[in-house]
Amino acid sequence: MTSDAAPRKRDPFLEAVGRVTLSGGELDASLRGLLGAITFEPTLLMYANAANTSQLIEFCKLALKVGHLAPEEVTEIESCLIRADKFRTRRNTIVHALYMLKEPGDSIEAMNPARKSLGYHASTVTVEEMEALADEVVLLRDAMFRAGWNARAGKLPGMDRIPPPTPGQTVNGVRVPE
Repeated sequence: MTSDAAPRKRDPFLEAVGRVTLSGGELDASLRGLLGAITFEPTLLMYANAANTSQLIEFCKLALKVGHLAPEEVTEIESCLIRADKFRTRRNTIVHALYMLKEPGDSIEAMNPARKSLGYHASTVTVEEMEALADEVVLLRDAMFRAGWNARAGKLPGMDRIPPPTPGQTVNGVRVPE
């Protein structure tokens, strides 16, 4: 099928917003995987199927309280959950915002309604910042998989623990900061 319509122009801003949005979905999948690695509670796992990011984080925290993991494993998983919650907040700022172009340059003003006021809270977010945020999720997902593996499967006979990546190493296409 052919069309005489002009090809659409790619918009790097919309692509960056889309990447942040997809990263959020990938993070949710990783949180469900982490939950399955740290608990065998079928009711909690069932509720996780329809849970949003903040609920998944709370489910994981609950599983840590009632689970039987070593303190260093709990600390590593809690660190991942803190990073996930920070991402969730920043993702929501980007995905649920109103946007308008700034006067100069290629930055975007994210216009978020301020609570209980008639004005707006404006913050600048660039395409590069959104791309960096999506890259952070790649590294976070790797850390969550490693923490879940090391908490359960890494302890089984014949199975090794997964070491953290070294600075400068590339993980799923993202370079680990030095």
